[in-house]
Amino acid sequence: MARVRSIGVICLTAATAAATGCTEPEGRPPLARIELSPEAIPENDGFQTAVVLDGTTSADPVDDPDGSSRLELVWEIDGDEHRFDDGDETSAMPTLRFRGDRPATIQLTVTDPDGLSATATARLQLTVR
Repeated sequence: MARVRSIGVICLTAATAAATGCTEPEGRPPLARIELSPEAIPENDGFQTAVVLDGTTSADPVDDPDGSSRLELVWEIDGDEHRFDDGDETSAMPTLRFRGDRPATIQLTVTDPDGLSATATARLQLTVR
């Protein structure tokens, strides 16, 4: 007896869905956006400069054009030691301070109510005093 193995079909368009009988995923992922203020701090700053990470312009314009649904935000910071002054890793606009030993890579992952997510990346630069 021959074994039949089932494989998944990815629906890339509505036409593909109609032709193959597969179903398209619900919704579209949101847009993750980061703004840093300031975009750079002095080298070896020693936690002196407050940096605002702003994710408030992130949105789900296709599935939620009026912005009535809440997006879940999660910040990840790599590359430099940091401390939260205001807010935390799930705040829309936390304030942090960095040691300033090296540039920091900042990622924001935004998840919509459908469970779809998007990630944006920014780099906090260092300036020479």
